[in-house]
Amino acid sequence: MKKIITLFFLTTCLTFAIPNFESLGWGFTIDAIKGFYPEVESEFTTSNEVTKYNYYPKDTNIGKVVFYLVENQLYKIVTVFDTTKVRSADVEGLFKDYSEKWGEPNSTTFEENYDNFSIRGNEHTWIVGSTYVSFIGQDYFDNNKNLTDSKLMVEYGLIDPSKRKKESSLNNLILDKK
Repeated sequence: MKKIITLFFLTTCLTFAIPNFESLGWGFTIDAIKGFYPEVESEFTTSNEVTKYNYYPKDTNIGKVVFYLVENQLYKIVTVFDTTKVRSADVEGLFKDYSEKWGEPNSTTFEENYDNFSIRGNEHTWIVGSTYVSFIGQDYFDNNKNLTDSKLMVEYGLIDPSKRKKESSLNNLILDKK
């Protein structure tokens, strides 16, 4: 009986563990997250359904980690790198590490145009168990096409389990990337 319980526990942990956040699992409440990240801070959101909590790691090249919860259950994590500390070699190393662990990503480029600026970038996405991991680079340009800002982030999100069983496209697997 102990072996069955242990097997169930290990299977559950491996299935719902989040890459790079192995101590957390999808569906964790904010109280459970605070057990691992006690300095997490609430962020104001305009959505009644989504709550955000920020964690600011010290002495790393990560600027902040944002935890997204719906109905007090974790469904997405975004790690935003501090662009003053991250070098091109760091980005290349991270991409290479992810590719070695998880294989070739699904890669896309994007461009979004607004009244006063535009965003151009690329996204590389891997499927790891019940999680998608997207490595995203964004460059912001003003109307004169001058680079004004850059962001580098890694987004971790829960894959919709009902769609995972079907052979859906990558975009259809993801619950909500917004």
